[in-house]
Amino acid sequence: MKGMTHLWTLMPALLLMLSLVTERLSSHPGNGNEVLKEMETEFNRSRNLEIENVIRNISDVMQSYAATTSPTIAMSPPSSTLAQCPGNQVTQEGSAGCGCPSGTVQSGENCTCPVGFALQGAAECKDVNECEGEGPGPCGLHASCTNTPGSYSCSCLRGYMMGSGGCQDIDECALAAVTGLQACQKGAECKNTPGSFACSCPVGYVRALNGKDCIDVDECSFEKQCRRELGNICVNTPGSFLCQCQPGFRAETPTCVDVDECTESPGLCNGQGVCENTLGSYKCMCRPGYQGNGTHCEDENECLSGRHRCDTNARCGNIIGSYFCQCYQGFNGDGQACFDVDECLLNNGNCEHNCTNEFGAYSCQCAAGYQLDKDGHNCTDIDECKLQNGGCSHTCTNSPGGFTCHCPRPLLLDSDNLTCRNATSCKLRNGGCDHLCSLRAEGEIQCSCRAGWKLGDDRKSCIDVNECVDFTNGGCEQLCVNLPGGFNCTCREGYEVRTDDLTRCRPVCDPPCQNYGVCVGPNSCVCPPGYPGVGCSAMCSPPCAHGGTCMRWNMCVCPSGWTGAGCHTAVCELPCANGGRCVGPNTCQCPSDYTGPQCLVPLCTPACQNAGRCVDVNKCTCEAGWQGARCQIEPIQCQRSCRNGGMCVGLNRCRCAKGFTGSLCETAVATRCVPPCQHGATCSPHNTCTCPEGTAGLRCERLTCPVVTMMVSAARAVRKAFKESYVDRCGPLGVQLCTKYRINQARVYLQAYRVGYKIQCPGKKNT
Repeated sequence: MKGMTHLWTLMPALLLMLSLVTERLSSHPGNGNEVLKEMETEFNRSRNLEIENVIRNISDVMQSYAATTSPTIAMSPPSSTLAQCPGNQVTQEGSAGCGCPSGTVQSGENCTCPVGFALQGAAECKDVNECEGEGPGPCGLHASCTNTPGSYSCSCLRGYMMGSGGCQDIDECALAAVTGLQACQKGAECKNTPGSFACSCPVGYVRALNGKDCIDVDECSFEKQCRRELGNICVNTPGSFLCQCQPGFRAETPTCVDVDECTESPGLCNGQGVCENTLGSYKCMCRPGYQGNGTHCEDENECLSGRHRCDTNARCGNIIGSYFCQCYQGFNGDGQACFDVDECLLNNGNCEHNCTNEFGAYSCQCAAGYQLDKDGHNCTDIDECKLQNGGCSHTCTNSPGGFTCHCPRPLLLDSDNLTCRNATSCKLRNGGCDHLCSLRAEGEIQCSCRAGWKLGDDRKSCIDVNECVDFTNGGCEQLCVNLPGGFNCTCREGYEVRTDDLTRCRPVCDPPCQNYGVCVGPNSCVCPPGYPGVGCSAMCSPPCAHGGTCMRWNMCVCPSGWTGAGCHTAVCELPCANGGRCVGPNTCQCPSDYTGPQCLVPLCTPACQNAGRCVDVNKCTCEAGWQGARCQIEPIQCQRSCRNGGMCVGLNRCRCAKGFTGSLCETAVATRCVPPCQHGATCSPHNTCTCPEGTAGLRCERLTCPVVTMMVSAARAVRKAFKESYVDRCGPLGVQLCTKYRINQARVYLQAYRVGYKIQCPGKKNT
């Protein structure tokens, strides 16, 4: 309460100081020219320091309050009537009375240390340092604690003020508004931050040469604004700009856009005209199939003008607004591409004999001895005998597609197949004999036949002899088949011709008789003893299993790993233990408590956990301190101690305190700063930011860069320019240099600012 009274006592002096600063700021003459002299720069720098000191010293005044708790030591008057001191009191020197040693206080009959002190030794009190220990301490966040003998005092950090709940942030922006002071320079916006405040320029403004004031950006100095290459005009305004667009354009932030007259006014082009938008205007064009100037269109006859795409083998037909193409007969296609049709591929073109395809058509031809009918498709036989007897000397006989000449006996047809003459030798048509021709001594021709044939009644032709009709059946045992000039012996079903005697047959057995069995009839074998199966095969009952082979009656040859009748008994070279049963070659079927090739490995159900080993049925031996019937109880044991207040809760497992993580709680949990850190800064504990090189501020929001000033002289003008290089990250390539150029032109009649930005990302330098 005393501290608050002291604050209100200092408030008139504070207001007086603020009024003096305000008066000094208001009395400074304004500079109408934007060219800042060196003297103006120094003055602005000192003015800003005064404003900042006045605003922030408010917190220094509020921090004078300190909570002290110094107790008063009350000594009891010595009593001469007591022979022995009560409690832990001692006899005072030079007096018979009792009392407490120096530095202690009496509480009842005992002596204790005052508040803020702790007993050390038998009778010594030592000051307690309340400011020691982890955490924010007794003063809380945003405050510093100072120890005093028997007590402590709290003072708020810069930018904070002591309140009922501890140190609270001072809203410098609101305080400046209440007191009438100017926290930020001309045009800049003030934004409160924890423990401080920041000044920034609104959109459309940039920092002036003094680094504090905000000046308007001339957006019209940028080349692409409003599309001025099309004649549009850009007008700069405070904090923004306006576009004055040419006819055919519309102003839409932030530039001029072309107006699509065809969409907004669909009826611009009437009739058959089509509206086509152009940059800043439009034009009317006739639809395809029409011709004209766009506003008056009439149908175009593409077939007459030649502006069609019909094939040379197609007909072009004009229609309103278009045309069509149709392939000629004998061609196929869409009219724009026509191909010849091969009519002969389909039903031979309906030709009776031959069909010949032609380009766009086809024709039918007849074979020799025929002539084409009037329908152009069918063919009619020509009767050659009706015309001069076909050229024959005697008899002519017509045939389809030809004719034949015949001669009366004993004449023979000559080599020209037309005339007849007497046969005097075998050279002319073999003397008229079918087979063999010979000439007798008297010059007559004699005919004879080959074996299996006999001479006919005309003594020239040969007739086949049927050897199978006599009583011998051709000498065949079963069936005889007559052939021209001979015969063959065959067998009935179930028999086949013997290879050693083609006239005899033998029975066929399927399957063939095995094991020296004899086939005595169709599919009938006489088998030796011990092979009663089909085809004299061996028969085993039960059948041989697992790939065994039946060799004779009930005798199996078993494969490796099997034995016994029918090969049903498995063989295990190593016996199955613990009641196991051999169920396959060297394969044991174990009981439920054992496993392994010989059932020697005991089983634990459920299984041993955490690397435990099953040493007997349902008995586990545990490793590394694990306990329990199945090694399921985890030991609380950490080989390496948990850090940062972590607690060991299992085998090498730590439960971390709030704010830490990792197997040993060695990693602090990264928390996000509010507001977030900028320009690649990292968030540190207590909501603070660690700024990289080239940045500054509570949130690293300010970019620090060198300032280069160039003086350019010209007639009736003074120009100043400087370059700011902002350092920022550029991904994996390293550093991004964001270079900003600003030119302040001060002329007699015109003031303008030109702002440009240049970004380059150089490659990493070799280190």
